[in-house]
Amino acid sequence: MFIPRENNADGNWEDFTLILPAVSIGNVGQLAVDLVVSAVCPDGSSIGYLYDSCVLPVVGNDAFTLSTEASGKLNVSVEVYKNDDLKFIVVQQRAPLVKGPQTEYCRKLVSWIKSCHFKQVILVSSISATERVDSQIEGSPLRYLVTPAVKNLLPVFDGLSWKSLEKRPKFPYLNTEELSDENKAFFFPGGGFTKKLYEACCRDDIPLTVLLTFCSEGDNISDAVNLFLYLNAWLKIVPKEKVEDWILGKPSDFNFPASWRLLFGSPVHTDGNLF
Repeated sequence: MFIPRENNADGNWEDFTLILPAVSIGNVGQLAVDLVVSAVCPDGSSIGYLYDSCVLPVVGNDAFTLSTEASGKLNVSVEVYKNDDLKFIVVQQRAPLVKGPQTEYCRKLVSWIKSCHFKQVILVSSISATERVDSQIEGSPLRYLVTPAVKNLLPVFDGLSWKSLEKRPKFPYLNTEELSDENKAFFFPGGGFTKKLYEACCRDDIPLTVLLTFCSEGDNISDAVNLFLYLNAWLKIVPKEKVEDWILGKPSDFNFPASWRLLFGSPVHTDGNLF
């Protein structure tokens, strides 16, 4: 599944944290990972890519180069980046899965994760804001979820004042407020393969943390920035002030990815006469 660009990339990363996105509503997870790559691999150099028939093939120009003169490198469907100082392996998935094989893809992904012996795995994702229950409407739209293998992180998240994803009654809904835990489950509407990967990691005792946000389709830059800051508050990837300066238009060595300039397509070129 993992194809290294260099022969010395052996894929044994027991001291590393894996960060990857789910292709979910608003593409917020992917946009947040764009910011992670910009922070930890500013030159956008990947060490390899994930190749699997479950992912739609796509190729495009370099998503991270900020130079107008440098020759762009081609990016493919699923790129893998590495930062030795922070001990991060970052996966950026740019293409959706082929319709149908979510379970198969998650099985292969879990197999690769186990073979690499990652210290922990972090999935950034999003779920539909239109499907929130009453308790999820007020306050922060950000949530987290962990597998049993990383229950030791709960005090850390409590210290950050984070809120875990609430379970919801299973269908058919019962007309009672006192439901047993067996009659409740986690729901991920619009979350792509988030649920299947979470369940697979629970079964295989993989230390997975899911960070997600409620959102709707549209201009999701602010959702992505908030999700990145959510992750950053925990992992301390980059000083928060640098991100805030960038948001406010002040000088900062934290840059948004070059691909964000064309989030809504290329600009219209005219000679000044529209009609």
